[in-house]
Amino acid sequence: MALSAELSTQPDGEGRRAERREVVLGAGLRQRGAHAVTVQVVDLSVSGFRAATHLDLLPGSDVWLKLPGLESLHARVVWMRGHLMGCEFVRPLHPAVLDMVARAVR
Repeated sequence: MALSAELSTQPDGEGRRAERREVVLGAGLRQRGAHAVTVQVVDLSVSGFRAATHLDLLPGSDVWLKLPGLESLHARVVWMRGHLMGCEFVRPLHPAVLDMVARAVR
């Protein structure tokens, strides 16, 4: 369930290509050929997302993120650190879709 969202004002100190929106949003995540599990998306941008998960995925793994009200979004795992994962969308989100999701979780 969506709890909050705000525009991140942090400088782009880690080489990110897109502005991130901080969110707290429950979503479904599934690997190829597997059932979806629940993850908590903690930030979202047009190029990807960061989520908390119990899964231990390898960088390069294909995943599909199911956000409320949207079709599943194909992404690839870029990094895993403990219970956090960073993923890059195969096709970037349209900025209007990002705005819609961020508004919906406020």
